[in-house]
Amino acid sequence: MFSWLLLATVQCTAPYTPDRFPAHQLRFGSGGGFSGEVITWTLLPNGQLFRNSRLKDTTIEWTAHARREGRRLFQEAQTLELWKKPPFSHPGNVYRFIEWKDDQRTHRITWGAREYPVDSTIETLYLRLMALTRE
Repeated sequence: MFSWLLLATVQCTAPYTPDRFPAHQLRFGSGGGFSGEVITWTLLPNGQLFRNSRLKDTTIEWTAHARREGRRLFQEAQTLELWKKPPFSHPGNVYRFIEWKDDQRTHRITWGAREYPVDSTIETLYLRLMALTRE
């Protein structure tokens, strides 16, 4: 029994690599502007955080954050049931996004156009997620 629990614990917290992500992911980031650069952050259920630059075509693990906070924010996003939010796609020249991905669906919320403000709970979650990305 103990070895089964140990194995389950190790599997739940095992580190992922950019070429081997789990089905459940919380992606967020921003893009647009003069360069058209898109930065996508991928938060995984175990608290790992990865940064992807579309222009550089690179994905790296971001280690300058606390995994406990990452796990907590992932669970908070899950509690918000982002996939049940109505479709919202109002990017501006510069835009932000949050995307929930699991084995059944991908649901993206995109905002940036001033005349279409995003729900304050989404904006607050985004700001808290972005705080994870600071070094």
